[in-house]
Amino acid sequence: MSVVEDMRKVLQDFLAPELRALDARFNSIETRFRSIDEKLEAQSQVIDAKFSTIETRFRAIDEKLEAQTQVIESRHREVMVRVDAINDRIDGLKTSLDLDKRVERLEGRQTHHPA
Repeated sequence: MSVVEDMRKVLQDFLAPELRALDARFNSIETRFRSIDEKLEAQSQVIDAKFSTIETRFRAIDEKLEAQTQVIESRHREVMVRVDAINDRIDGLKTSLDLDKRVERLEGRQTHHPA
């Protein structure tokens, strides 16, 4: 046998089985990674679906809050209109009854006639 043939036989006897074993291990690892990747993708889809559901709920709550805010603002405006009307009536009554002048006269009498 020549040196080349001897080297070829050593390579075939030693390295070829090792390379096949490494290839088998690599294929096994690659299969595991694919499996893990598929599981992660499935979990990602589940999480995305849950977030979508939550987002939909938040939108509905936001719409309800906006509607309630509009109702509250409308009622606040109504109350303020009524308060303004009551204030106008009070001012009108004060003017028509001349309460300011009457109070001044009463206060003036008390200063002139001590008790």
